[in-house]
Amino acid sequence: MTGDGKRDELLIRGALELWGVEPEDVTAAREETPLGPAWRVTGPDGPSRVHPSISGALRHLRSLVAPERRASRVLFMRAGGGEPQ
Repeated sequence: MTGDGKRDELLIRGALELWGVEPEDVTAAREETPLGPAWRVTGPDGPSRVHPSISGALRHLRSLVAPERRASRVLFMRAGGGEPQ
């Protein structure tokens, strides 16, 4: 698995931990498809969906395990407190 794949796995695990989800409740697994890497998300009711990006997989996971939470955006800044460019 590439460095991006490991980073994405950490993002998924961290989000599930923050939402208080047990590993057996949902699964999110990275897999190779003919069109490139994708994420297969399976909810507690069984059916799964495939997402080509980590952001799509995270949105789907949130809708399954924390539907009361609204979607949010993240703002990145440079270290050192300078103005974003």
